[in-house]
Amino acid sequence: MKISALPAIGFVTIFLTTGCMENMPHPERPRPERPMACTQEYAPVCAVKRGKRKTFSNACMARAERYTVISGQACNGTQ
Repeated sequence: MKISALPAIGFVTIFLTTGCMENMPHPERPRPERPMACTQEYAPVCAVKRGKRKTFSNACMARAERYTVISGQACNGTQ
């Protein structure tokens, strides 16, 4: 009798565990706010942070310093 009860208990356990997992919220994987490493390509962008505009060699470099890219070109008259 013990032999036939063991598979039934295993099936019930798997069934209940699967049902619980379906209802649990799936946490989002955290995304880094800044890139870990940037390429050295030259594609200048204009970016801004707290009202200060700055030209970066590419968008990744701007994001790495927590700037927001506002233009796909170098900033006019600023460095």
